[in-house]
Amino acid sequence: MKKLLAIIVLGFLLSGNANAKQLSKSPFIPDNIQDEFNKLSTEHKINFCGFENYKPRKSIINKDLAIRILGYNSRMDNWKIVEGVHSRDVFKEYADAVTYASVSENDRIKEFLFDKLYMWAKNKALTKTKQCYRNIPKNSVVKDCEGEWSDPEGQDLAPIKDATVTLEIIMGLNYIYNLNFVNYKIEDPRHKTISKWFKPFYKQIKPANKFYMGNSAGWYFPNIALRHSDNKNYSGLVKKLIKGADKWVLDDGSIRDRTTRGNRALWYHHTGLGEAFVILEIAKAANIQLPKNYEKNLLKAAELFQDYFVDNFKIEPWATKGHNSQASNGEQKFNKNLDGISFNGPWLHIIQYRYPNHRTSKFLKSKMTNRARSLKSDEVMGIGVGCIYNALANK
Repeated sequence: MKKLLAIIVLGFLLSGNANAKQLSKSPFIPDNIQDEFNKLSTEHKINFCGFENYKPRKSIINKDLAIRILGYNSRMDNWKIVEGVHSRDVFKEYADAVTYASVSENDRIKEFLFDKLYMWAKNKALTKTKQCYRNIPKNSVVKDCEGEWSDPEGQDLAPIKDATVTLEIIMGLNYIYNLNFVNYKIEDPRHKTISKWFKPFYKQIKPANKFYMGNSAGWYFPNIALRHSDNKNYSGLVKKLIKGADKWVLDDGSIRDRTTRGNRALWYHHTGLGEAFVILEIAKAANIQLPKNYEKNLLKAAELFQDYFVDNFKIEPWATKGHNSQASNGEQKFNKNLDGISFNGPWLHIIQYRYPNHRTSKFLKSKMTNRARSLKSDEVMGIGVGCIYNALANK
């Protein structure tokens, strides 16, 4: 009898049902960070996450996700006329509201948001966007989706951009669901509908092979998240992710194929920093050692962002290389108000928590307020990472 019981227990452990493979509760946030945040008072979190006098913008959330996204060009500068583009605004406001419901412990808002996710799932939102990706090692891009940037000015229609934006929204919602709703009313049948909606999209997530900055670190983030939620070992993916990032954040502080993007170089440098700092947190969450100079080079890249933001002309030596870009002529297309940035924004707060005495941390603290959009959520990841780190940086 004892032998039989031992076999059953061993099988249970090996199956992964005992959470043996999860390196942390969230693949993106170290457990100690989440635990420390949870200890903060509700008043402190509401203040430093920018939720004083906040009310969820239900009028935007209730516009609902479209059935498809269609019409982006390669440069994505025609977004105003793209079918279904309002889905990005819906997602951003939804993500903000989820963070608010979490920090304020507002069960009424949480129920509204959970039911909204269920309704999108029931109505099969975004399922009619053209599928351009496949989760297979070779030929992961569907043939008739190839050829983006066939026009040097980026004005060619690029269905792969439609597919990418759709998957960013879906995976952002998936991250939100796993962090905020997976244990909410566990017996509720709405969970089954939501899971059924998510599942086909997983087959469109490209395998994480060759690392690059962009597309959630060359698709590493969603692949890690999926393995985490399936309770599979993903430490090998994290090691490859870190190794790849180390080669892209260069010794001089520039970021490969990002700091060289012409009049959008500062923006792409920022988004590279956004991914690089999330990678830092993924490594810490998985308890995997970083390469020797990773943090040193990352902080140098942050310093360059500060210098380029103050004086756009300083980025010219890199910007003039013109990788997939238009000439800058000393002026960058970048929001001069840092509070207005949400996309890849958590790094603006992670750095202030991790390196409070660094000059760029002090600069950002002086330039940003509790009205910063990056506090409430991230337009890529959805979850309120900025909220967590800013609250902790100011405790």
